[in-house]
Order: sequence, then C-alpha cells, then structure tokens
Amino acid sequence: MKTKVIVLAVSSVLAMPMMAVAADGSDVKLYGRVAVEYGSVRINQAASASDYRQESLSDNGGVSRWGLLIKEDLGNGLSANARIEYGFRTGNGVADNVREQWVGLASKSWGEVKFGRVQSPLKDFAGGLSIDPFGDTNLQAVGTGGVMYGPNNGLGAGGFVDHSLRYNSPEFSGFSGSLLYVPSDATQAEPSATGGGGTGGKGGANDYQLALKYKVPKFGEVFVAYSKDNASDSQVATVANGRNGDDESVWRLGGAVDLGDFRLAGQYEHISNALENGGAVCGGGASLNGGGDAGLSTSQCNSALNANGDGHLWFLTGQYKFGKTTLVLQGGKSTADAVSNAAGVLQANERTAKNVTLAAIYKFSKRTSVYGGYQKVSVEGARNVANTTVKGTTVLAIQPDRSTWSIGMRHDF
Repeated sequence: MKTKVIVLAVSSVLAMPMMAVAADGSDVKLYGRVAVEYGSVRINQAASASDYRQESLSDNGGVSRWGLLIKEDLGNGLSANARIEYGFRTGNGVADNVREQWVGLASKSWGEVKFGRVQSPLKDFAGGLSIDPFGDTNLQAVGTGGVMYGPNNGLGAGGFVDHSLRYNSPEFSGFSGSLLYVPSDATQAEPSATGGGGTGGKGGANDYQLALKYKVPKFGEVFVAYSKDNASDSQVATVANGRNGDDESVWRLGGAVDLGDFRLAGQYEHISNALENGGAVCGGGASLNGGGDAGLSTSQCNSALNANGDGHLWFLTGQYKFGKTTLVLQGGKSTADAVSNAAGVLQANERTAKNVTLAAIYKFSKRTSVYGGYQKVSVEGARNVANTTVKGTTVLAIQPDRSTWSIGMRHDF
C-alpha cells in the first residue's frame, strides 16, 4: 500500500509542471522511441590473430530515446519552442545520455532558430540519416558501416553539436536552407578526440555548416552542403602523420528520386584535412559493445580518414515498398587518401572500405515495426595503428573485415 502511495505521489509531482504549462497556453508533448536488436558480428582478424564473433541483444546503435517537445503560441504566427531529449539503451541498463537540448523561436514567415545542443544539417536535413533507413542501428552506414561522414565532433551523421545556433528556413518555391554556427572560441570548449560534440577551441575556432535543398514536386529532392571545422590553436600545434592540424572542410552533394513504390537516394562527400577529433575518427558506431558492456570489443571506425589527410565517401540506397514491407539494398565506398609528411615520406597508406547491405522493414502500424538484414564491410589497404616493418618498409596494421546479421523491433510513441 505504501509503495502505491509513493508511486502516485511521484507521478503527481512530475505531472504538475506539464499541467501548469498546459494551463498557461503552452503545449507539452511527451514522445519517444524504444527499440531492441539481436545482432551478430563476425570480425575477420589479421593473420596474427584468430577470427571471432560476438552476439548481443541490446540497442547499441542508440535508437531508443525519450523527450519533451514544448511550444507556446506567442501570436502573429510566432511561437517559442524547446526540446529536451535523452537516449537510453535497452538490454543492459545503461543510464540516460544527453541528446538534443535547445530553446528557440519559430515563425511561419521567416523559419526557425534554435540555441543549444542540436543536430547538424548534415545529419537530418541534407542527406545523412534522412536518407539512411537504418540509421542508429547495427546496419547503419555511419561508423562501422564506413560509407557516411560521421565524425566525433558531431558535425556529420553520427552525433550532436554543442554550443550551437541552428537556423532552418521555410520553403520558398521548393527551396529551403539550413545554417549551423558554433561560436566556441574558448579553451573551455577545446575539442577532444574522444568526446562527442567537440567543436570550437581557442584560436578563432568558430565552426559552421550551410545546406540548401530543392524539392522537385512529385519526384524527389536534391541537396548540397558545406561544413567547416576550424582548427583551434591546440589542433594546429598537434602533429599527426608528420603534419600540423588544419581546418577541416566537407562538401556534400546528393538527392533522392521517388517513383511510385521505388526510392533511390544517395550522396557524395569530399573531406579535406581530416582532424583528429573530426573526420579522422567517428562517432555513432554501432558495435556490439557500444552500449557500455564489458568484454571483447567489436568497435571499428571504418568511415575514418587518415589524420590530416583527405578522402571521399559515397552512399547509395535503393528501396522497394509493397504493402507493409520495404526491401532495401544499399551500400557504398569510402577512400582515405595516403598521407606523406613535408619531406614526402609516406606516413599513412591509402585505405578503402566497401559496404553492401541487404535488409527489410515490416511495419505493423505507423508506430511499430520490425527490421532485419545483413551487412558486409570489406576493408582494403591499411589503417594508422600498430605499425610494423617489413623489409625496411613501414606497413600499417590491416583493419579487419566485418559481417553483421541483425534483427530488431521498434516502437514510437
């Protein structure tokens, strides 16, 4: 009896702020997503080590989340908006992690502006996870999938960006745009190779993204985007592969075509001067230890480029829908260019990763679905870890191929 009383009391306290806000003319919406996957990953190790396989029943891609959408009508088409969102992982009891957290204003005439921790235009506006139907799952193209830009600084399709201003324009004659600006010229915001959202830093390191999209009526869309991660003083002073850090830039071009039950979408990305907390590492990698479980790691960063080097990635997805089922065949390729120091001595070899994914999605309803499929990532060349010497020549360790089977269930509320 006492337990029931305590539960009711806590529930009442949590509900009071929402009721109070609603009574004041605001709209507060609780939303979320719960998902779980059974995944099996086989890692083809180098010749000096045996292959291994790992299985898990969890949510290692980070699909599950819950949050609050808050909106107040200010009149004359103007509204105040806010979002508070946390992610969690089913299967292993990992505590909530911060996702989006921002406050802003919106108008039907001039668009929407957000202040805080947001998603980048390269994640949800111009390509990225907006064209990958398996984003945030074991079958995603980011990170271990290796064919979509997903740096650890959050500017790609794998994370969130701190200290940000985000503007989304309304649509005019099919055209719309998005701007991200990160005014973080401070040592307190110094980027870290291991920390998500790590942009900014002392030395004029104010970062930005620009994206433009055009919707072709009854046909699809095309988009173009540009991203600039300005190197901080600390990054410029750091030497990797015989080079000092420099400003990282990304060009992206892509689109989607919808013809009845068929959909074809893709994008091409070119990255210059991959920073050690940017394109040279990746975030959002769905590996089977990704939920914080102890034990053997299946982490890979197949979309990463060589530090202070260039490279390019392309991704293509084909989908066919019949009834409640959607069949998906997708994949692509990433190329990390070789890097030499100022004296012309090779520091990092060229590396490529190829992805082929065959999968399906079945929707019981608009909110509940099951999905599953197979992904093969083949890595050729070498990666900038564990150097060895063969006949006087430096050879970098091979990043192993991986094969992933996955089946999952998802419910939105």
